[in-house]
Amino acid sequence: MIWLVTGLTALVALVVQYVLIGVPLVPWAVLITLAVSGLAYLAARLLPPVDPSWQPLPAGGSAPIATHASSLGARLADAESDPIRFANRVRPRLQSLALGRIRRQPGCEDIGLDDPRARELLGDDLHRLLTHPAATLPNPARFADLLKRLEEL
Repeated sequence: MIWLVTGLTALVALVVQYVLIGVPLVPWAVLITLAVSGLAYLAARLLPPVDPSWQPLPAGGSAPIATHASSLGARLADAESDPIRFANRVRPRLQSLALGRIRRQPGCEDIGLDDPRARELLGDDLHRLLTHPAATLPNPARFADLLKRLEEL
């Protein structure tokens, strides 16, 4: 797939140079095409893939918390075996959910996860899962317990 992207980029670069700019198909065109193709190749190899969210949005007007919750299911399956996916995709959504639940509590409208009151409301293990950089996704039963605690806030 990467070679297809690189090849198509090279073809488009040659056509643009010849038709729009008027550069003859000589060494300059080849050098420019090689530079553009090299950048396309590096971009295709080094940039992370974009994961489309195929989950439909909830019907009717719903809070942002419900939208976050609806997309968690698909990401949990990937995050179970890949700690980087958990840290980059699942944890931020869990943090958003937790902050939404915490900020509903009286007197906690402006606190963050680093606040001691948040740790007290969440409990040590849930707070660690949401804030510690080395935390990983627990087993499904334990994770369900943590989510139940988050739901009860």
